Amino acid sequence: MKIKILEIVVAAMLFSVSAKGISQEITDSTLYIPQSEFQYAGSNRYTVTGILPYNETKIKTLNFVIFTGITVGGMVGQHIVQSNTIWNERSEFKFREDGEYALWADKAGHFFGTYLSSYFFTEGFLQAGLSYDASNIWGTILGLSYTTYVEIMDGYSEKWGFSPSDFYMNVAGAAFYLGQHYAPFLQNFTPKFTYVPANWHGNKKRVPSDMFIDDYSSHTLWLSVNVHNLLPRDMQDYWPSWLELSFGYAVRNLCAPGYDCDPSISYPVSDVAWGNQKYIIALDYNLVELLPDGSNFWNWFRQSINLFKLPSPAVEFGRGGTRFYLLYPFKL
Repeated sequence: MKIKILEIVVAAMLFSVSAKGISQEITDSTLYIPQSEFQYAGSNRYTVTGILPYNETKIKTLNFVIFTGITVGGMVGQHIVQSNTIWNERSEFKFREDGEYALWADKAGHFFGTYLSSYFFTEGFLQAGLSYDASNIWGTILGLSYTTYVEIMDGYSEKWGFSPSDFYMNVAGAAFYLGQHYAPFLQNFTPKFTYVPANWHGNKKRVPSDMFIDDYSSHTLWLSVNVHNLLPRDMQDYWPSWLELSFGYAVRNLCAPGYDCDPSISYPVSDVAWGNQKYIIALDYNLVELLPDGSNFWNWFRQSINLFKLPSPAVEFGRGGTRFYLLYPFKL
């Protein structure tokens, strides 16, 4: 999952949006979609300013310029950082299928990375004045374009290569994000991500790794299920709306052959990787439902961090047996 910096940079754009003209526009409700249509899994969705999305595109020039500048600047910064790390050895463009090197943990990472990028780009377009539909469409296009650019650069790297399966998972992440907009039932299933350095919970970081985004031993990828919404109506009162279930996949103690892999904690799963694959079922929190309403930014912030899985009780299955956790992934 070699992509995790730009979406964080793009989020910074949302601090710089202009409020000019809002006081005049807010009195005209026909400009905006109703709150009943700006939802995610039955809960209110929020923009960083608290203003509902436009029905029709009405470009806010200053915001659009800021969004464009930060997006371009973020891409340039990302390119520089990764050119000095995971892309530091160049080669002719090549295709290389690489599913086994991270025991497929990176495939879920590509799905999530494109989904997350599409979300933040959508938020940027909403602030720039695009309509709700246009923001989702162009946010998804830009999210997929960004992760495709990363994959193309991988194709010119001596260490990597353009991986068709990575690209397919990028497309799947983009399709799922846009699908949630047009098929709201899909909003009951939310991709999430956890990064906790492996040494913090008694494991070893991936060997070799250049930066946190390719240290897959420290990643856990999740699909969180909104159980409350999926229950029959007469049973929903018995399941709190903030309590969800997440299904996760992780590979601990990843090690490439030739790097003195430890056979007591890591196993030769393939010719190119040792590791310990884990499957997890965990309780999860819907932070929009759990945390109280507050300022416009707070409401948007809790909505956004809901894409990241926080520690919670869990049961983990894998080689070595079943293990129960009070706050996964920490061994308490």
